[in-house]
Amino acid sequence: MKKRPKEIVQKPLKMITIQLNGESESLPEDSTIIDLLTRIGSDGKTVATLVNDQVVRPPERTAHALCEGDRVEILVFAGGG
Repeated sequence: MKKRPKEIVQKPLKMITIQLNGESESLPEDSTIIDLLTRIGSDGKTVATLVNDQVVRPPERTAHALCEGDRVEILVFAGGG
């Protein structure tokens, strides 16, 4: 008798809602600031990031997990003269 392959059951992805520059944004529960920057198409080199009015420096972005209701501001540096 043939064995049936085991079915792979994926757990439903749990989502959180944050405020990104004043707009609601849904993300997977375990998202970090780097994940958010990637999602919006930013390499993170020319932006400043704030979470709940606290600056999150580039070295901290990979470990900074976002939580339900966080207020995230991404500020783009603009050059000029």
